[in-house]
Amino acid sequence: MKILLKRLAQYKGELSQLEKQVLDYIIANPEQIANSSLNALAKNLFISTATISRTCKRIGFSGFQDLKYTLNKDSEQELYEAAKPSLSFLSSHMERVQQEMEWTLEHINEAQIQKAANFIHESNFIEFFGVGASLPTCIDAARKLTFSGTICNAREDWDELRCVAKRLSSKDLAILVSYSGETAHILEFAAILKERNVKTIAIVGRKSSRLKDLVNITFHAQIQNCYLGDLDMSSRFPLSILLDFIILTAIESRKKN
Repeated sequence: MKILLKRLAQYKGELSQLEKQVLDYIIANPEQIANSSLNALAKNLFISTATISRTCKRIGFSGFQDLKYTLNKDSEQELYEAAKPSLSFLSSHMERVQQEMEWTLEHINEAQIQKAANFIHESNFIEFFGVGASLPTCIDAARKLTFSGTICNAREDWDELRCVAKRLSSKDLAILVSYSGETAHILEFAAILKERNVKTIAIVGRKSSRLKDLVNITFHAQIQNCYLGDLDMSSRFPLSILLDFIILTAIESRKKN
């Protein structure tokens, strides 16, 4: 629960004053929220239900019920972890990585993978959009596509990415990579790309995000939060796996044509 609440606290800088008030209450009273109704919480905070629902969406959930479900599941996971035999430090992280891999592979939609590969074939140019820890994933994928004969790029400068987003057209493709799907810069780029009718693919590590509503295709990888103190050690490899499968499918489809 502490890791989840710590991640939610990172959204404070993106919220209005009322939304911050809601988030502060969620962080301070997670167990109460998990067992509360939307109307009861609104009455308790003297805030409209619409404000609470909007806050939930701003911090990465589809709504209040999704938040409650996540809090309950996180609490159940803590109880399970406490009850099961203790693993060594390294073994526990090996188990986490294995679970991420298995879930991501089990939920792959081959039809969506093929659709994304078709987008690659149909596009004159491909730009990868990723910032922070997601940037290396973009650079690796762009390198692979470049060696396969596709014109593409992955840049690290935010202002340069914004400029590129404003120049792409419906004949191009943008691939946006974001662990949370809520990164401010990525959402800004996605909004620009949508306005310009650019084909878009999102690779995210969260089931619910605002980025999903701004793109044509979304792929969801399973990523569990992992912090060592203040150091974010959450994996990005599930995002890379999905991109690898899209690229492999695109290359194989090209051979058949």
